[in-house]
Amino acid sequence: MLLSVRGLKTYFYMGNEVIKAVNEVDFDLGEGEILGIVGESGSGKSVCARSILRILPVPPAKISGEIYFKGEDLLKLNESQMQGIRGKEISMIFQEPMTSLNPVLTIGQQIAESIIFHQKLNKKEAWQKTIEILELVKIPEASRRAKEYPHQLSGGMKQRAMIAMALSSNPSFLIADEPTTALDVTIQKQILYLVKDIQGKLGTSVLFITHNLGVIAEIAEKVLVMYAGKILEYASVEELFYQPQHPYTSGLLKSLPRLDAPQGTELNTIPGRVPPLSALPQGCVFHPRCSLAEKKCREEEPPLFKLSENHLSRCWKSDQIEKQDSRTKISTFLVGNQKKFSDDYLLNVKNLTKHFQVKSNMFSKERKYVRAVEKTSLSLAKGEVLGLVGESGCGKTTLGMCILRLIEPTGGEVIFRDKNIVQLKDEDLLSMRKHMQIIFQDPFGSLNPRTKIKDIVREPLFIHKLAESKSDEEAKIIKLLGEVGLDETCANKYPHELSGGQRQRVAIARALAVSPEFIVCDECVSALDVSVQAQIINLLEDLKNKKNLSYLFISHDLSVTKHISDRVGIMYLGKIVEMADSENICSSPKHPYTKALISSVPIPDPNLKREYIPLTEEIPSPINIPTGCGFHTRCPFVTEKCKTLEPELKEVEKGWLVACHFV
Repeated sequence: MLLSVRGLKTYFYMGNEVIKAVNEVDFDLGEGEILGIVGESGSGKSVCARSILRILPVPPAKISGEIYFKGEDLLKLNESQMQGIRGKEISMIFQEPMTSLNPVLTIGQQIAESIIFHQKLNKKEAWQKTIEILELVKIPEASRRAKEYPHQLSGGMKQRAMIAMALSSNPSFLIADEPTTALDVTIQKQILYLVKDIQGKLGTSVLFITHNLGVIAEIAEKVLVMYAGKILEYASVEELFYQPQHPYTSGLLKSLPRLDAPQGTELNTIPGRVPPLSALPQGCVFHPRCSLAEKKCREEEPPLFKLSENHLSRCWKSDQIEKQDSRTKISTFLVGNQKKFSDDYLLNVKNLTKHFQVKSNMFSKERKYVRAVEKTSLSLAKGEVLGLVGESGCGKTTLGMCILRLIEPTGGEVIFRDKNIVQLKDEDLLSMRKHMQIIFQDPFGSLNPRTKIKDIVREPLFIHKLAESKSDEEAKIIKLLGEVGLDETCANKYPHELSGGQRQRVAIARALAVSPEFIVCDECVSALDVSVQAQIINLLEDLKNKKNLSYLFISHDLSVTKHISDRVGIMYLGKIVEMADSENICSSPKHPYTKALISSVPIPDPNLKREYIPLTEEIPSPINIPTGCGFHTRCPFVTEKCKTLEPELKEVEKGWLVACHFV
């Protein structure tokens, strides 16, 4: 074994509190293996990885147990000895490359610095090695890119540079801590391919940490499931996905929205949330959220039972968990009597355009424009959900903000309730805002941290004079909180006292306070764990059916979007390139960009593969959009016609719009 961890404990001593972030963890990692660690936020995944490298602040952290690497206990080494192992023998890829890369040094300088330190090469040799490593991680024009600073690289290129730095000293063990979490699905797929390719070529062992079960299915051979600092299940990736033996693992798998699930399915949810690590429950740590829990579970902590040679589970009742293929579980929760949306259109957007002016430099008079949204048209019926999907920077959020006039459009019309809201002013616009609302991506950023929850929900009631009296106002607040699944006790709390899912419920309650007909959901579940995400998606669907709401659902996640949407529009460089019924567009896409997006979506099934269509080039700048078809620089089917003539968005089948010359 390359790595053997035994009885690992990492506690943080914070005043009178003891935070048990990692609690009695055991696992092994063989040479050339990829071991995945999965679990919700706060489960101890990253702390476990940082404990292995001993990069936690001591105090307040205290690490105990045994961490044998190549037969040597890392916890018994002094700091000087550990410095010889960090970077050289064990390297780490962090989640956010922009905070890990030095902004004042070029990419090449940072990689060469590591090579000189660990391999004792001279500057010329180190620079040559740097170029070789950048080529290994498939950075094009490596010699030129090596001289660029981090801010000059795209998100995917920055992450490749981080991987290059981690590989610079040929480590035998690589820790990848959420390396794809902040990336678009197309870039995520490239990074996963890259990690597997490097692991295959160099024989590097990889500890891959993520909260995305689809990613785990694609990359890992064996998987640890962590919860509240403990390992609840360990298995080969096939056994974990097809025969989970812990209620928590089973719950996570059933919470996943899937592209291959039938439309109209209700996602399974795990009630509650991860307990505070300073106040863990007695007995099984998962029992407060477990539907199988009984007296023994609440009183006695189960050990890790050995169910087979490569399958362990920390559960007293693992024999009662359904022994069925996880692929069939998600489709068993069908929602009955779903109301179809009407043919009465609530919203019509015509040729909406938004350009942002930028200056070349402080001495230039030349004006350039970011063409964020370019002559985009769409419609939305009462009770309909229209999904909007695309990579970062494609104009999704700008389009949503322009529709609501939170950003002033450069041109076009937004016809809402038979009025062009682009032309409305002052009182008329304020009155119209009652009927259209937004739920933002980050509730912690959109909720005032100094205001109690009841006052956050009260504000729109006060602005629009929707309460007849103080008592009526209070009653409405409690009713709204109840509608989104929050009890009265939340009313007197502040945002920081709530979980991420609870904060998003508050944001939804605030949006509902004015009884809107139309809500823009801007990446409103992208920052949430999969179990909480399922709760919010089910809540949005339930509210839509009860109140006949219309949503513009903006997301970069096609699986989530397909699950909740009636129709889906695919955006690229400020334009919609395909729009159709969500079932059709996900099962048989027509535009090459849509095909590439779908081919990049991780499948939560280790044995189910689809043809991957790689997009090798970076997305062009919206300041310099290519002539002809905007997608031609990345399209695998490009012809000369695509480079000069822009295709129109036209109906190729009833209700199916595509902007491509060859569809």
